[in-house]
Amino acid sequence: EIVIIPRVLCSVHCVLVTPKRKLAGQLNITRTVLHFSFDFLVEGTGGSSVFSKFKDKKDSDRKNELGCAERLYGCRDSLIRINGGLMQNQSNKIKHHRRWNIAKIKGVHWIRYLLQYTAMEIFFDDSNAPIFLNFSSQKDVKRAGSLLVSLRNDALFPKGSIKDKNSVISFVDRRVALEIAENAKERWKRREISNFEYLMILNTLAGRSYNDLTQYPIFPWVLADYASENLDFNKSSTFRDLSKPVGALDEKRFKDFEDRYLNFCDPDIPSFYYGSHYSSMGIVLHYLLRLEPFTTLHRSLQGGKFDHADRLFQSIDSAYRNSLSNSSDVKELIPEFFYMPEFLENSNSYHLGIKQDGEPLGDVALPPWAKGSPEEFIHINREALESEYVSSNLHHWIDLIFGYKQRGQPAVEAANIFYYVTYEGAVDLENMDDMIQKYAIEDQIANFGQTPIQIFRVKHPRRGPPIPIAHPLYFAPQSITLTSSVSSTISHMSAVLFIGLLDNTIILMNEGLILSVKLWLTTRTQLGGNFTFSGPQENFFGVGSDVISPRKIGTFLAENVKFGRQLLATMQINSDKYLILCGNWENSFQIISLSDGRIVQSIRQHKDVVGCVAVSSDGNVVATGSYDTTVMIWHAFRGRPSEKKMRTANFEISENDHIIMERPVHILCGHDDIITCLFVSTELDIVVSGSKDGTCIFHTLREGRYVRSIRHPSGFGLSKLVATRHGRVVLYSEIDLSLHMHSINGKHIASATSIGRLNCMELSCCGEFMACAGEHGQIVLRSMHSLDIVWKYPGAGKGITSLAMTREECFIAGTKDGSLLVFSVETALIRRGSMPQTSVKPSGAG
Repeated sequence: EIVIIPRVLCSVHCVLVTPKRKLAGQLNITRTVLHFSFDFLVEGTGGSSVFSKFKDKKDSDRKNELGCAERLYGCRDSLIRINGGLMQNQSNKIKHHRRWNIAKIKGVHWIRYLLQYTAMEIFFDDSNAPIFLNFSSQKDVKRAGSLLVSLRNDALFPKGSIKDKNSVISFVDRRVALEIAENAKERWKRREISNFEYLMILNTLAGRSYNDLTQYPIFPWVLADYASENLDFNKSSTFRDLSKPVGALDEKRFKDFEDRYLNFCDPDIPSFYYGSHYSSMGIVLHYLLRLEPFTTLHRSLQGGKFDHADRLFQSIDSAYRNSLSNSSDVKELIPEFFYMPEFLENSNSYHLGIKQDGEPLGDVALPPWAKGSPEEFIHINREALESEYVSSNLHHWIDLIFGYKQRGQPAVEAANIFYYVTYEGAVDLENMDDMIQKYAIEDQIANFGQTPIQIFRVKHPRRGPPIPIAHPLYFAPQSITLTSSVSSTISHMSAVLFIGLLDNTIILMNEGLILSVKLWLTTRTQLGGNFTFSGPQENFFGVGSDVISPRKIGTFLAENVKFGRQLLATMQINSDKYLILCGNWENSFQIISLSDGRIVQSIRQHKDVVGCVAVSSDGNVVATGSYDTTVMIWHAFRGRPSEKKMRTANFEISENDHIIMERPVHILCGHDDIITCLFVSTELDIVVSGSKDGTCIFHTLREGRYVRSIRHPSGFGLSKLVATRHGRVVLYSEIDLSLHMHSINGKHIASATSIGRLNCMELSCCGEFMACAGEHGQIVLRSMHSLDIVWKYPGAGKGITSLAMTREECFIAGTKDGSLLVFSVETALIRRGSMPQTSVKPSGAG
């Protein structure tokens, strides 16, 4: 057998930077694969000294072949040889070879490391985490980054194929980053993305990375009240002044900073207000102390033990007060304050020490308004971030951190000047000959903090006004009513058991395997954030004509299968739309083209009936659950015709239309009974499966590794589950009509009892709401924060058998008699301009 070794197109030394450790090695790029070969572990900053020692390492290999361990020192960076026994235990835990599929790359960003443009961060469109690579020079990073982008585009669009402009990527250098930032700014102004999303985009474009603790993403303190029992978002005093840096928030302390700035006199060091920074590795480790790997990193920084308990992160209120009063503390927040309650709990029971008052330090003390719940703190802090006050003032903070007030005279006028080493270009490291001084400055940069890359050079605009119509479930759920009803077009009235949405089409499956596809009509156009209507008598939304007229699918279901929502899922590959149908008598599942209703692929790998299916939100992954108690994971085939022919030649595949790869990527086990419900997410790298045995099992998607199990409290079988991209999972059992919400990490958050038996549970696109419906004929809207009922929508006196929620936050409900009910914002209410401007808080609803 001839083994073809792929040709290496580029080979270069680099450092793989992760939060846990820095790995020096060789990066090899072939036409299809990015390969990193681990060489040695790096201690210290991982700066320029690493590359100067690659030669030393090569020279020392002869000695190591004789079995001796060697440690090479160079200022604060030491290269730990791992061929001998000295670091054997640690090296055993490190993967020596890592590979990434170039076709899965979705972005390559040229960014800084230690304020030098020698690094890049690579983002993937599957569940692979981003990777951060630092090189010895700008020339190396530009060569490797440009090659990766070119190879990725060639892999998706071979010569002769039609290129999709939206799928072609560019090497994100400063020019491209500024273009992306301008586009994101306009989307934020129009309220198309949230404050949180916008700040994450700006952080990424400014070179802030979860991989590099020395330039971690930055978020603002948004609240100023951590003492009240309840918060009033209508009072400006509830919020922090976003127009000032943290160091200027307290007038008394600021006077000291100002005096130092005005009276500072040093021929080599420019004047500065603040000697410490708002973001540094120490700040990240301070906040994330209770989570690994940050616990270990903190202890390593403190000589193998925890710092004194009174200096550790112990209270939200004291952390904020300290940032207002301590002359060496001007720190901002990190993103975890807005989505991750786990970092506030000492769930690993670390012995963090005893405070001066004699109390042991455990969980982080929360403000009274959090009611003792980390989840409630995160929820309210996130609501504050998205509030109208913050939306109207966030542009001031952006000016300070990422914008025109970051540098120059505007920064002086805004009292936003930090120690000079934190700024890009303040020190010319590239041309510095004194290596000892160079290493010392690199240490300073790594530990003192780094000001982000400046994105905007002019004043950032204010956000546009809120558009309640774009988010009616949040602003005014009571304004949604039953606006139209479409009777069944099928001669014998059969229940609508499935409603799927892809772009502007509605996919319907009625009892008896009758498929139809209709248009989803909207009569709105958006012009600069304003909505206009083409006619005074028209409904705002409606079901249109048939794209595919009703037709029976030519297959047979197994006798023991109850036909329903769990057997069907839609997916889109490029511009082609498909329906996946399970429950077949021959233990297969089938792919149906939604252009003509034809079965284009049938896959049979399970040993028993396939009872449920789920598709990831990006359409790349399909999960199937079976009566054989296993879950199988499948990849969608996104190749071009030329690639299909090649695969046919190599693997003798007779089927021309391969929508899904014929072999599963993983077979997941662990259940003792029929799999009844599934969720799969590439974003969260998770597969969640529910079973008739009452267990819900979590596996990682990429590796197929078991993570955890949770059980129904009474052991009843699970009938349905939904999960959000924020990591909330709701389980439903039709035996006791119970709903149970858990975090993706297995913590129970809330429980409720449904109003009657549920036939359907669907999430809003934003993930903040869940709509439930069943035999009682009404739609019940619940909060995905607490499971509280937000609103109830009476139906038309008919049992609801299927449900979908559109991007516009309309409900489309299918009934027992085959009708379609459309619930949308009442047109007349919008025209009169009487849309309520205050949001209905889910937690406050009855």
